[in-house]
Parts: sequence; C-alpha cells; structure tokens
Amino acid sequence: MFADYSSTELMSIFAMQGFAGLSLFSVFVLMAMGLAIIFGQMGVINMAHGEFMILGAYTTYLTSQFFQNLMPELFAASFFFSGALGAFVEWAMVRHLYRRPLDTLLATWGLSLILQQAYRSIFGAREVGVDLPDWMMGAFNVTDFVQLPINGLFVMVIALSIALAVYLLMYRSGWGKKVRAVVQ
Repeated sequence: MFADYSSTELMSIFAMQGFAGLSLFSVFVLMAMGLAIIFGQMGVINMAHGEFMILGAYTTYLTSQFFQNLMPELFAASFFFSGALGAFVEWAMVRHLYRRPLDTLLATWGLSLILQQAYRSIFGAREVGVDLPDWMMGAFNVTDFVQLPINGLFVMVIALSIALAVYLLMYRSGWGKKVRAVVQ
C-alpha cells in the first residue's frame, strides 16, 4: 500500500492529514468549550448541543443560498439565529429544569431528536455545502509537497481567537469573576 510512495511523499501526506485533523479538532474544541460553559455555569446537560451547531450550519447554508449575490456578508445571521433559538429553548424549557440534571438530560435529548428529524425532513438525508468565498480558496505551499488550505488556517485562527477571548472574559475580567462567584 505504501510501497508506491517515496518517504518524502508519505511524510507530506501525513503532514497534510495531520493539519486536516488539527483543523477538525479546533471545531471540536469550540463545541466542547460550549458544552463546558453550559454545564459548568448552569449545571445543564445539553444533549441537543450538536443540533444547535447543525442549526448554525444549515442557517449558514440557507443564508449563502439566499444572499449569495445580494449580500454575502450576512453569513453572521446564522450565529444570531442559532443563539436566538438557544435563548428561546433556555427560556421555554431549560430554566424550568435547573438543578434537575436527569430532567434536563432527557428534555434536551428529546429536543435533539426533534431537531434531527426536522433537519432530515427539511434538507433531506444528504449533506449540503456552502460555497466558500474566493479569498478562502487555495492553499499555502509550505514545501513542494505540503500545502496547507487557507480555509483550514482560517478555522484554526478563529477557534484559537474565540478560546482566548473566552479565557480572557472568564478569568481576566470583572464580569467573569462575578459569573464564577455566582456558580460557586
């Protein structure tokens, strides 16, 4: 299987696959950070957290399809839509279940199943994709064989920036100190 490749080509493949893994890992770090904040600050086990990420992705898809030629900068609408639905779910369902972890687990699991079926019914079982802007296309040539995609670098920079901002907000600001004091 590997006999057809030289050692340089193999190392290049491993390096590019490692970078792709790091790019995906950065998305998982953001998901885990969201779950940690929700559970750590509110004590809520949110089984529908992934579905809210999917909601943001589908909203990005719909926004890109609708505004592709008119106003492509409205990709940020997906964040606001997902956040608004999350706030509504917290107001309508989760706030009544505080300090009852099993109930929040079951309620958000049920919500997760409802959202999954809604996504399948609306969008079908196949995945959809968003057309990337031209400035995110292409790759940086590190060597003759190793190329790092610009969109992967962008995802990693955004994830690192958000993680740093959350750290500074929670551990280096007065507001974060108040939040941590209320939780304790």
